Amino acid sequence: MLAFWPDVVRPLLEALEPKSIVEIGSEAGRTTRLLLELATRFGAVVHSIDPGPVFDTTAWQREWGDSFVFHRLPSLVGLCGIDRFDAVLIDGDHNWFTVFNELKLIESRSLDLGQGMPLILLHDVAWPYGRRDLYYAPDAIPAEHRQPWARKGMSPSHAELLEQGGYNAKMCNALREGGPHNGVLTAVEDYLKQTIFKFKLVVIPAVFGLGILLPEPLAVEKPALAARVQPWTVPEVQKFIERMEMARISMLTGG
Repeated sequence: MLAFWPDVVRPLLEALEPKSIVEIGSEAGRTTRLLLELATRFGAVVHSIDPGPVFDTTAWQREWGDSFVFHRLPSLVGLCGIDRFDAVLIDGDHNWFTVFNELKLIESRSLDLGQGMPLILLHDVAWPYGRRDLYYAPDAIPAEHRQPWARKGMSPSHAELLEQGGYNAKMCNALREGGPHNGVLTAVEDYLKQTIFKFKLVVIPAVFGLGILLPEPLAVEKPALAARVQPWTVPEVQKFIERMEMARISMLTGG
């Protein structure tokens, strides 16, 4: 998510002027700090959800006061404790079950709170995890929703995991790319098929992919926000970015 900050995330949030920003997956807090700095301009609160952060959240809460609320919980638990959703950044557990249910839970909470759906940004909607599950904690995923997996590497030219080498070989990766209930983008598409809300989905195919879910009513209410999304939908721009990403991945994976 951090790589998209200056050109995508910050401009979208500036146009939205949110009062409540929800971040799923904070890790070392690099994006979190940028969100907090931006939030001070709008009098906003940043809710950060992560069961295992690698920064001193207590010190951060002292530094940022009421503008920073940390939820040391899995996302599907932490989301239940939030009472307003204006923007949600999803960059946590990159698998179908988690992402699909995060989106469902954001929807149900929005309905319960009597608000429209928020702007949602999702990382890892392209290769390698757009169509392949990653599990940080495999046992936390119900067996019926968990793909067979192994700690083996990936290549964009192979649907199966590699026996030697490959990208992210130490992670718990689904054995095969593609198929039902497999990957972040698949989760987004499956959610869109069944939701009562109308969205515009834009995928920026760079740095493992950023998905923008823009609710149609929000696009009407905030024309400046819709205008910030539009340039990323131009087919020529999309094709150019995708070619650059393919070249980057080829260098990254040695192939």
